[in-house]
Amino acid sequence: MERLIYTFFEFGYVLIFGILGAFTLLTKVPEYEAMRSYKKARTTLGCGLSILAIYCLTRLVFPETHEGYNNFWLLVTFTLIHSWLLYSALLFLMETPRFRIKHFIIDGLIPTSLMLITGTIGVFFPSIQSELSIIFGVIFGVKCAWMFFTCLREYRQCQKDIENYYDQKIGIKWIGQLIWISLFMSAVTIVSFYLPAIHLIYYLLIPIIYVFIVMKIMNFMPIKIDNVRHSNIDMEEKPAEAKGEKVKDLVDKIGPMVDRWVEEKRFCRADLNIKDVAAEIGTNQNYLSQYLNRYKGVTFQVWLNMLRIEESKLILISGEKISIEEVGVKVGIPQAYNFSRWFKVVTNTTPYQFRKLNG
Repeated sequence: MERLIYTFFEFGYVLIFGILGAFTLLTKVPEYEAMRSYKKARTTLGCGLSILAIYCLTRLVFPETHEGYNNFWLLVTFTLIHSWLLYSALLFLMETPRFRIKHFIIDGLIPTSLMLITGTIGVFFPSIQSELSIIFGVIFGVKCAWMFFTCLREYRQCQKDIENYYDQKIGIKWIGQLIWISLFMSAVTIVSFYLPAIHLIYYLLIPIIYVFIVMKIMNFMPIKIDNVRHSNIDMEEKPAEAKGEKVKDLVDKIGPMVDRWVEEKRFCRADLNIKDVAAEIGTNQNYLSQYLNRYKGVTFQVWLNMLRIEESKLILISGEKISIEEVGVKVGIPQAYNFSRWFKVVTNTTPYQFRKLNG
């Protein structure tokens, strides 16, 4: 009877994880530059779910064919691979600057290769299997702990960046929840091997948790697109001619137009977006975005608010008797909180302290 219950679970896992994997991998993501990291996150998560489905299918086709050591080795290796992909998906989702494809491959291949090598040695030398089981646990524990703390550190940095650079509130608390859930799953998978009594609870929880993860990440796509648009990041596909544009063209053509727009102080208006500013300058948002990224080293939103803060500094030291809130309105940042926050980001002091020191 017990075997029948677990067979039912395995069959359900194949269907659930197969569907979730296909859904995650095959649902179209807009081909925008700003969505590249999100697409990588979806791909890695989909691969992890597909691995789950394949693993469960294998257990259905070859039930109870492994000895205890072999079964433990395969379980730990599988869990390590899937934890690697799940944590990687979270890092891609947070657009971690230091996390690139090279790190993604190395971070997974090195511990997995060590696990496979030690496992194979144990198959041919049964006398040292108990020692190798300890090595499995150490490799798995170190790797999962490293991935967890890396994700947690990047999550906190992501929260800080959002606080510093975006006027719109981008809710990412659920990503922090997924990081802790990932640690929970990694731990429970192994603990369940030593404590068979919790198998049934574990089997019931896992599909629910993964459905939650997939739904959260899938629902994030329209939110991500909306937030990117509100943050004035270029969302349109680049025309073919933009790819072949010469560096000299950006400098000679767009540079003077941008300088003229700045000299006229046309940035001192609220609710400006990159599309409207590009039209005023006499170009399109793709070229303007390229110019700012390449020659100013900033995004449109950062560049715009830096101009506004520099202008507000002139007003604050001019002796003009207006309030801090009125200065923000005058330079195009009418929200007092956003004005003070941006002022501190640019100058490392508050508008009140700046006026007091320079008045």
